[in-house]
Amino acid sequence: MKQLSRAAVIWQLAAFFATLVPHLSWMPFWLIGLCIITPATRLMIHSGRWSLPHWSVKLVLVMAVIGGLLLTFTRETGVRATVALLIAGLALKMIEIYHRRDALVLLYVSLFVSGTAYLFHQSILMALYSLMTTVLIVAALNSIYQDPLRNDWLRPLKRSLRLVGFALPLMLVLFIIFPRIGPLWSVPLNQNAARSGLSDRMAPGDISQLTRSNELAFRATFEGPVPAPQQRYWRSMVYGHYDGRTWTRLPRREQFRLAEVDLVGDSEPLAYEVVYEPSNNPWLVALDQPSAAPSGSFLTKGNAPLRYRPVDRRISYKSSALLDYRLQPDLPEYDRQAYLQLPGENSDPRSRELAERWWRETGGDADTFVRRAFTLFNREFSYTLSPPALSGYRVDGFLFDSRQGFCGHFAGALTFLLRAAGVPSRVVAGYQGGQWNEDEAYLTVRQYDAHAWVEYWQQGRGWIRVDPTAAVAPERVSQQADRLFADDPAFLSDTPMARLRFGSGWMADFQRQLDALNFSWHRWVLNYQGQQMELLKGLLGEVNLARLGLLFFIPFVLVMGVVAWLQLGGRKRSRDPLERALARLLADFQKRGHPRASNETIQAFSQRMSTHFPAMAGELRALAKCDEAVRYAGRPDARKALLAAIAACYRALKSSRAKEKRLT
Repeated sequence: MKQLSRAAVIWQLAAFFATLVPHLSWMPFWLIGLCIITPATRLMIHSGRWSLPHWSVKLVLVMAVIGGLLLTFTRETGVRATVALLIAGLALKMIEIYHRRDALVLLYVSLFVSGTAYLFHQSILMALYSLMTTVLIVAALNSIYQDPLRNDWLRPLKRSLRLVGFALPLMLVLFIIFPRIGPLWSVPLNQNAARSGLSDRMAPGDISQLTRSNELAFRATFEGPVPAPQQRYWRSMVYGHYDGRTWTRLPRREQFRLAEVDLVGDSEPLAYEVVYEPSNNPWLVALDQPSAAPSGSFLTKGNAPLRYRPVDRRISYKSSALLDYRLQPDLPEYDRQAYLQLPGENSDPRSRELAERWWRETGGDADTFVRRAFTLFNREFSYTLSPPALSGYRVDGFLFDSRQGFCGHFAGALTFLLRAAGVPSRVVAGYQGGQWNEDEAYLTVRQYDAHAWVEYWQQGRGWIRVDPTAAVAPERVSQQADRLFADDPAFLSDTPMARLRFGSGWMADFQRQLDALNFSWHRWVLNYQGQQMELLKGLLGEVNLARLGLLFFIPFVLVMGVVAWLQLGGRKRSRDPLERALARLLADFQKRGHPRASNETIQAFSQRMSTHFPAMAGELRALAKCDEAVRYAGRPDARKALLAAIAACYRALKSSRAKEKRLT
């Protein structure tokens, strides 16, 4: 086991830091500090200023890291905790690397950790950065096999680029030909509703928590006219049960009851395509109102799309929607009772009394009742991302005490009032709005676009959508959420760096172009996965294991043949610049009729050439002296001098040839 060179240490540090960069956005500060301190300690140990730490010091560091991980991460952040454990192990390994074996462990684990970056980021930039990280790690692997006395900084990088370059063609062949296989296991990355999307329950303030996150929810393209901002309601969840604190979906047996829901359209369906981000939840989004269920899913009794299995990876699906519609003009009695459910008779008495009084004053007209509530909200309520906490009777506390809230507060309160008045109603949650990209013609919806609204039922007209938030803050429906909340300190409080994307000028243009590039890439990859079998059938006729193997074997042989040809062709000439320069000089002497004998040393050859070229005697003596120092004295520092001596002899030989031509 050889001691590592200084160049090898530097390459290890470069690979280590490159591996960490994609994880800096979520790593705790103590772990970032550890990843800075241990490489600095590594340099001090390699330079001889410090000695390797005692085993007791290592034990204390390991116990401190374990304690930090237990205090920082929970069960909901299991994947991050696992990656953090690997990163902490890399950092601790830094302080005990001395021999090649230790460095190999560090670099092999670094390759694995660099792959975990795709658990958090999946974009073209991430792919390019991952490729660069791989090049650095392979360069570090090359450097540890380099002679410790030979600090050649660029040679490991050149070898790494060559190796990775050979691997790229095979990677492309595998991507194009190899069939896509579903995940062997599902990794629940996003279990926290405040960051990963809507939940199957809604308590006052839950949806406002989503405005703290800049996470991408989905992107959509349309085959027809683009809906106006006021029509961009994306349906995801229908809450029909209220227990006095939380709105939840109807009982599971009712949600999965595949009953026909009558939907009458007054316009042509609008077709669209959604590229949906992984959420580890089974619910999807559909433009209100969905006229068909996306592939692999069904529409629940609330006409919301639900998948048969959780969305554990990015998917693409097509659907259609009716923007002018009548949904379920006739409501079965069982469903009517379900959407009139309220907690015990003693809950929220002031709200019940208000609803009964309004119902009498409006003559039992639901539309007038809703306008009455909107008038109250508009005059006496305020819209905020940081509403005060509610206790006791939640609806009473919101309507009569705090009078501040987010969309969930207004939607829940209006639904309660309607039910108390005897009008079937429900809360619908999803997303509203989004950012339209004019250049690439697609809509981007993020978690801060999460929204809740209300549907109430009328005989013959069906379910009618109303948005109480529009009565308090109509700009929430007509403007982009990022512009509306830009000055609110609670907006994107979990991801403050995300505010940088809302700037103007070239930075904003670059962000939009990059986002469009990522969307085009994701859409192409997802569509290619669906079209690949058709492509293979067109090439093979029948797709079976033997034909797939043959289809892969032919490109593999061609690529490996090119690699072998390049490798064998490269052996014909030396890769060492000294050897190449010396071979070039000897070839020129041979052209002049003075070949070097096979058993003749450079010293003997230089002495013999001095008799034929007296004017070059000085340059030839310098060549012999430098060659002896490098070849026999083992002085790597004399390589530059030898290269300079070869160049001087070459110039002198060329000058002598020019003089002979002038004389003749």
